[in-house]
Amino acid sequence: MPSNTIIKTNAKTSLQNKWSAAISVGAIILSVFCLYIVLLQLILIPITTIFNEVTALFIVIALSVVFAQLFGMPLLYGALRWFWFTSSDAEVRVSEIFCYLGSGKEYLRALSLSFRIFIRSSAVLFFCFLPSLVVTAISSPTTYSMFNSSMPYWASSVWALGNVLTIFGVVMSFVLLLRYFAAPILMINDPSITPHEALDLSVIITKNANGKTLSFVFSFFGWAVLSLLYLPILFTLPYFLVSYSVFCRFLINHYNRKIATHFGNNF
Repeated sequence: MPSNTIIKTNAKTSLQNKWSAAISVGAIILSVFCLYIVLLQLILIPITTIFNEVTALFIVIALSVVFAQLFGMPLLYGALRWFWFTSSDAEVRVSEIFCYLGSGKEYLRALSLSFRIFIRSSAVLFFCFLPSLVVTAISSPTTYSMFNSSMPYWASSVWALGNVLTIFGVVMSFVLLLRYFAAPILMINDPSITPHEALDLSVIITKNANGKTLSFVFSFFGWAVLSLLYLPILFTLPYFLVSYSVFCRFLINHYNRKIATHFGNNF
C-alpha cells in the first residue's frame, strides 16, 4: 500500500480541471443536509409541545435514522460513485449522483447496504459499550432510586472504571467498524455483487489493513477541524471523498495482487 501522501496526491491529480463539478457534487450533498436540518427543526417545534423531552428526543433520532436510510445514504452513495469514476479519469455527469434514487433496482441495493451497515454498526456499538453502560449504571444513584433501594458504599468508587471502559469501547468500536470501510465502493465498483457480499468482502480486504486505514482516516483530522468553519467544507468534502475512492482502489488492488501472488506460488 502506498503512503497517505501518494494517495492524496493522486486524489488531487484526479480533480484537476474537475474542481467545479466536484464542488457542485459536494454542494448538493451539503444543501440536502442543511434542508433536512431545517425541516427537522420545524418538526421538532410541534413534537416538543405534544410529547415530553425524552419522547421528543427519541422521535427526532428515529426520524434522523429513517431519513438517512431512505434518502441520505443513497444520495451519498451516488456522490461516491461520481468520485469513484472521476478518480479513474472517467467523464461522469454531476446528475449521476442521483443514480441510486432514479432506479428502483439500484435504490433497493443502496437501501439494503445502508440498512445492513446500520444493523452491524449498531450491534458493534452495543457490545463495545455494554460493559461501560453496565458499570455506569451500577455507580449511578438513579439506578437504585428506580428500584427504591439504597446505593452500596462501594458502587460510587467504580465510576472511574466506567470511564476506562468507555474509552475502550470507543477504540474497539472504531477498529471494528473499519472492517466495513470499503463496502460502499465494492458495491459501486461491481453491480453484480450483492450488498451482503460487499460487506463480507470489505471485511476480508481490510483484515490486514486496519492500521493503514486508521492512519488514512486520522490524516484528515486537520482538514476536519478546518471544515468546522463551514465554508472550507465545500473544498474539503470533495477532497475527502475522492481520496477515499483512491484509497479504496489501492486497497482493492493490493488485495488482488496478494491473492494472485498466493495462488501463483501454489502452482
